[in-house]
Amino acid sequence: MIRVILADDHEILRAGLKGLLERDEDFKVVAQARDGQELLEKLKELKADCIVMDLAMPHMDGLTALKEIHQKFPKIRVLVLTMQKDADHFKHAMALGASGYILKDSAFDQLALGLKIIMQGKDFISPDVSNLIAEQYVRSAEQEGEAASLEILTPREKEVLRRIAQGQANKNIATALKISVRTVEVHRSHLIQKLKLKTTASLVKYAIAKGLV
Repeated sequence: MIRVILADDHEILRAGLKGLLERDEDFKVVAQARDGQELLEKLKELKADCIVMDLAMPHMDGLTALKEIHQKFPKIRVLVLTMQKDADHFKHAMALGASGYILKDSAFDQLALGLKIIMQGKDFISPDVSNLIAEQYVRSAEQEGEAASLEILTPREKEVLRRIAQGQANKNIATALKISVRTVEVHRSHLIQKLKLKTTASLVKYAIAKGLV
């Protein structure tokens, strides 16, 4: 049985989630908390396998609580259930130790599935979150991609850029193009300079915006 703690400042939501989860014999809600401080106190008092937690809570918000949980209770898995749809909240939550991220307007079966998956040691991101993050990433790529034209690149630079955007390592690019790793590094440096970008992530965004991948 999966022992769950629910952390959200809305009592009605917590009650509804408890009722829905406990219809499944795999789940037992062992405690509820109204904010991050109360959640940490509950974790000291009882045993739990995972937490379903909102990010927007009073006294101690979800991101701060996540950091504390990851440091003090590293074995407990955390699934974020939130209204926060932006990439920054998502990235911060996952970086601070969340194992899953679901929006509150998702279907309940996504929550149950997510909990079972994170208890297998895997991460779970609901499809609607994945779609939102992808859309934001593409919009950002389009804005960044307006900076320079592909015409300023040589055919070889375009090919190296395309392979970088596909996630290929320098060694693999060198092998595929029959050039040295050092030459690939030089091409990468020239791409950043020519396109007036700063990072590999920016190169990837540019390539996506220009339709190279």
